[in-house]
Amino acid sequence: MNKLLWIALITGILVVSGIYGYNKWFAKASGNEISIAKDGATALNVDIDFGVGDLYVQGGAPEWISGDFYYNHKSLEPKVTYKKRKDVGSVKIKQGKKTTFGFNTRKFENDWDLQLTNEIPIDLNVDMGVSKSTLKLEGLQLNSLSIDSGVGDSVIDLSGDWSKGFRADMDMGVGDVTFILPKQTGVRITVKKGLGSVDLKEFTRQNDGVYVNEAYADSNVTIDLFLDIGVGDVKFRISE
Repeated sequence: MNKLLWIALITGILVVSGIYGYNKWFAKASGNEISIAKDGATALNVDIDFGVGDLYVQGGAPEWISGDFYYNHKSLEPKVTYKKRKDVGSVKIKQGKKTTFGFNTRKFENDWDLQLTNEIPIDLNVDMGVSKSTLKLEGLQLNSLSIDSGVGDSVIDLSGDWSKGFRADMDMGVGDVTFILPKQTGVRITVKKGLGSVDLKEFTRQNDGVYVNEAYADSNVTIDLFLDIGVGDVKFRISE
């Protein structure tokens, strides 16, 4: 009986040591680049499914999409797919499953830095997961925008000169969010408020839950924002 107990004890120590050793020695930093080359597509559907870490998205890609991934565990390696059907290209970028190994979770690092093309219209869907996120979308040709902010702090920059309006649906979870909005383009914000606070001091209340910027009355282009706000502070700022 004592022999069996010793075997079980030693086995347990080896298992724990093996897990710790795996994280310590094999969870090394690694990087990946993404480059989706231009083809005959005249529009893109881009779906970004981010899990945990730091996310940065902006325009100005030399290809349809380019950028870098940095992660320190193989389980975080993103999966990227691209398919073109007729004239529309569909991009899916999804974080791999996160393996926590229990107590060593804090050692995980995961950073994405993505650039999207400014050259053709984009329907953009972003699930930001548990993250610190910056979406600098000035210069993109957005057909539509859908964001699920999950948990964390984020900045969503829609400043700039927009030649075409679009609809943006935002599901704000837990955390602080700052929107930077254009001065010369009409903006209408429809807010469904949860427990969070909303700072709309630079906007005019049109009716219950609907706010507009100064340019809205005379602008031929309108950005329609529909927000479902959870817990946290949401601020709206007009760009200079």
